[in-house]
Amino acid sequence: MKKSLLLLLILVLGVSPASAATKKISVKKIEVIATLNEIEGLIVSGKTLVTYSNTGAAQSNIALVGLDASGQMLWQREVDSGVDEIAMAGAVDSTGNIWIAGSSAPIIAADTATSTTLAENPDGVIIEPTPSFRSDMNLLTLWKISPDGELLATYTSAQSAPALISSISINSSGVSLVGQLLDRPFLVSATISGEFGSVIYIGSSKTFLNAVVRNANGSINVFGSSSEKLNGKKLVGKRDGVLIKVSKGGKITLVVRSSANKANRSWIVADSTLALTGYVKTGKVIQSAFTKFSPTFVPQWTQRFTSSGASSILTAGSATYAALGSTSAITGISRWKPTTTQLLVLSFSSKGVLSGAFASSELAEPISMAYSKEIGLYGLALSSDQKLTLFRVGIK
Repeated sequence: MKKSLLLLLILVLGVSPASAATKKISVKKIEVIATLNEIEGLIVSGKTLVTYSNTGAAQSNIALVGLDASGQMLWQREVDSGVDEIAMAGAVDSTGNIWIAGSSAPIIAADTATSTTLAENPDGVIIEPTPSFRSDMNLLTLWKISPDGELLATYTSAQSAPALISSISINSSGVSLVGQLLDRPFLVSATISGEFGSVIYIGSSKTFLNAVVRNANGSINVFGSSSEKLNGKKLVGKRDGVLIKVSKGGKITLVVRSSANKANRSWIVADSTLALTGYVKTGKVIQSAFTKFSPTFVPQWTQRFTSSGASSILTAGSATYAALGSTSAITGISRWKPTTTQLLVLSFSSKGVLSGAFASSELAEPISMAYSKEIGLYGLALSSDQKLTLFRVGIK
């Protein structure tokens, strides 16, 4: 009876039994653009891909390079204030200006006092010049840079030690940074004009903050991992992923733990739509988790795939793109059976339905992704021979 009804339905609708079943998605090829020298990060401003890196031996400076859509260099700039400075995170504001977050050393005033008395030197000893003193990079620093690489402003906030910055988020209400300072996770924000607020510590050295997203009302979302109690919420696994909401006034208003029994979890990347990715390690099994959250941290959809643990995520238009170092076959993807770690970029609809797949046999693990409507979706990945590589995903 059931077979008769199915046959009747096929005849009425004019479809074949094969097309009535769900079709698997074919993998499209990722375009490898160029192999890059060691850089700290990639961002996109309009039609320009911008890389930032730290250079110099005697003195650390920041190098900026602008590339066109094909990877050809458009311009090259250097941020050099005369003291050490390093870049750690970058973002682009709504006007296309580039914001680089890092640390720098204070400028030491030269001693201008001169002696009017000549010291006796009967043996004619030649005195070697004393090398200049290098101060610690204790200044938390923001560099505001134009879309063509010109330095527009530098903003600093003195700290008691150098900070390690893991993420930056900027919108019309300000700029926020997260990272580690004095072996503790911290959050700090500044106005668009560069006025820094107080540093907020969240937890102890048992907590790490990896990503930050500012909200339009000035409140802040931070994401990472923790193996300690936070805001009354106890540890469940070996290490839990954490989602933390901080008010405009600096108070923690919400903590949500992402836990699995006997597992290590961490959120490592987040975008402005609250699409997050991170790893789940249970025994010898490693998965990359991709989840879209509501403003109150309620999961809207989630996907997990066996991986090397490296992943990235980015929302472009109505689709969310998830990159991972894939290590096994994935249901719904045709002929995908990697024998070694291979870069795979998946696209999902607003409801979390798999809609596309992109890969390259030359690439292994993702590092980051960047997007602009002018030139599309780009990313950084490690190649199979561990070279830093710029790639492009062919999306409409």
